Amino acid sequence: MAQRKFVRRAVRLAGAGAVALSGCLGRSPSPSGFLPAPSAALDTRTAAILAPDSTPKMAPPTPPEPGKGPRPFELPSGLPGAGAPQVRPPRFAKDTPPADRLRAVREAYPELVPAGGAERPAGEPITLADLQQTARTSSPVLRRAEADAGVAYGQMIQVGLHPNPTAGYEADQWQPGPNPAKHNAGQQGAYVNQLIKFPGKLSLAQAVARFDYINAYVAVRRAEVDVATAVRTNYFQVLLAQKGIEVTTALSAMADEVYQIQLRQMAAGEAAGYEPLQLYAQAIQARNALALAQANYRANWRQLTAAIGRPDLPLAPLAGSIEMPAPLVDPEAARAQIVETHTDVLTARNRILQAQTNLRLQKLNRVPDLATNAVVQYDHVAKNPQFNLQLGLPLPVWDRNQGNIRSAEYQIASNTAALTATENDLTGRLADALGRYEANRIAAANYREKALPALTQAYQGLIRRYQQEPADVPGGKVAFNDIVVAQQNLAQALQSYLSALTAQWQAVVDLAALLQVDELYPPAPPAPPAPAVPPMPPPADGKK
Repeated sequence: MAQRKFVRRAVRLAGAGAVALSGCLGRSPSPSGFLPAPSAALDTRTAAILAPDSTPKMAPPTPPEPGKGPRPFELPSGLPGAGAPQVRPPRFAKDTPPADRLRAVREAYPELVPAGGAERPAGEPITLADLQQTARTSSPVLRRAEADAGVAYGQMIQVGLHPNPTAGYEADQWQPGPNPAKHNAGQQGAYVNQLIKFPGKLSLAQAVARFDYINAYVAVRRAEVDVATAVRTNYFQVLLAQKGIEVTTALSAMADEVYQIQLRQMAAGEAAGYEPLQLYAQAIQARNALALAQANYRANWRQLTAAIGRPDLPLAPLAGSIEMPAPLVDPEAARAQIVETHTDVLTARNRILQAQTNLRLQKLNRVPDLATNAVVQYDHVAKNPQFNLQLGLPLPVWDRNQGNIRSAEYQIASNTAALTATENDLTGRLADALGRYEANRIAAANYREKALPALTQAYQGLIRRYQQEPADVPGGKVAFNDIVVAQQNLAQALQSYLSALTAQWQAVVDLAALLQVDELYPPAPPAPPAPAVPPMPPPADGKK
């Protein structure tokens, strides 16, 4: 009976040990983590609001009167703005005072709400270098890249470690059972197993992993360039938005002035009833452009603060002028630099070296590792200690690592082609950026130095001529519409100038990102060192 209890107890202990070793005891039935909120019915209320029955339908054109054809230029009643009543210009008697005429006209036509001015945040101006320094210390992109390099370093250490030995307890020829006369403890003792790697395998495996760490370190530099590019892009976008507010504010004021002049002409009987409405619509469009510029300024500022890792930073003035001449770029030097120092090229070259090292490792892996097993035990029957030793080598009969060797050979060819593809891709992107840079740099300079000064001079000269010789005065030569056209030409040129500036600085930032330089304006090359001893002047007669 005692033997049976002993056996049952041993079986229970063995089962509990197996369960514990398998990791099943105390395991949670499901993992815990962050989960999204459960979804509900999608767009139910939105569909009710946007239902076809609630959408105004475009009415058909008004049918022609009996006996008459269709009225020309008739607008469908559902067209936006088509339901507005016809304009009814006020009528005046011949003796109506001019002030009463102007007041009646202003009451009959829409009033322009004053447009908002440019936003001018307070504080010390922030330079581009200040923004870059803040990004270096606050950007999570850089912290993540540095942490990834630490991960690769840990993996490099891990693959170079020797396998751990296995130590345990061993019982051999142990004979428990119901017959006490046959009981014996057999041989009992301890064992140690150790896999001995062939010399050179671990060092080569660590060398292969070392290239992953090197590329992770290269990726840190790439992250620095990406963050700097994002800061530069949004910095120039903010400056451009500020310039856009300045330009659209001026254009809005000019449109308001023209509208008020047209109302005065209407009061004087020198304009048709529909003409002020056209200028009113242009003034509203100028306000829309101003509102868009102000919204872009706020949005670009938020994008800039997000790029530097400080999204809570309040509005602040930026130091710098968007109208500075763009830095000069040497295309040939840029091509030579990009294929030598770009991080993508460095990464591709490291992968070639890694593949070559891995081929050496896979060839060495054909040599089997030595498996050892040492046992120290005591024989309770013979009453003496014993030592057992086993040495084993896998026989490379079928598996001689042929597949991994072939794969490593083709990986070298693949990575070599990838390097060429990377260089070609960077060269193509450089050509695109250089083309945009050169075209928009010239366009912006021509607008700034030639077109805009000429249009401004023409507009100012037309205004002075109109003040002296208006067309409504006998002998006058300048019509009011000429002023409107000149103003529209100037406004269109200003908008084109802003577009050229935007494209120019975006190309400059793209070139800096491709060249991965720390300065948009590279420093001048150092002057050659002065000779230690000044050269002797030649003799006066030319003889030595």
